[in-house]
Amino acid sequence: MVLDFLKYAYFNITKGDSMDDILSKCANKAYMDLCRTIRFKTEDGNIKAEYKATICDILVQEYDILCNAVNACSDEEKQNIFDSEHNRICEEIIKTYSEISDFTYGQAQKWLNMMLKYVLLIEENSALKSYLHIPVDSYIMQAVDSDNPKLKYCLKLECVPKKNGTVGKYSESSSKPWSKWSYEEYIAFQNCIRKAISESSYSSPIEWENQAWIEVAEYRKQ
Repeated sequence: MVLDFLKYAYFNITKGDSMDDILSKCANKAYMDLCRTIRFKTEDGNIKAEYKATICDILVQEYDILCNAVNACSDEEKQNIFDSEHNRICEEIIKTYSEISDFTYGQAQKWLNMMLKYVLLIEENSALKSYLHIPVDSYIMQAVDSDNPKLKYCLKLECVPKKNGTVGKYSESSSKPWSKWSYEEYIAFQNCIRKAISESSYSSPIEWENQAWIEVAEYRKQ
């Protein structure tokens, strides 16, 4: 009963929803996590709504394609296949949404990654769980690189892109905002985290992300 209430309150998901309905609602919810960073070329609300709906439809269609691509290959190939399909979907999002905005890879990854994370929250046994990318935002940038002793989930890496083109520890003033990241910056960041997680007790990057993100969110409230 509690889970059904939370699904409805947070995602507007009801018991009668099909899987496509659930995917669509997760995609729409994910949009809210990046919309404040978008610089639109139009003020027409109808056009914005039309393009948002188009991207959400793309994400619904691509979810099954992504799952099928991963399931069809060997265990050794699954991560590479996921990464390749993930990149293709992000590029498709950018190509379409750039018609009405200055859309970046950093924004595309947030839309796709948050949609996939929300689906995982609802379908916890998803076959994609081990291969999911971490949705990048300033909370995760801080969790990855901070050496603050109060943040016990911090990985203490130095891989956050800087405004000057280098990488290092997270800094609100010198780090490059996630919404402006390129593919090269994004995938290097993911690979750095993936390597650290593989040498830890966490079962997957997304498992670490869930705990680390909450910890930073709570810390920032202090």
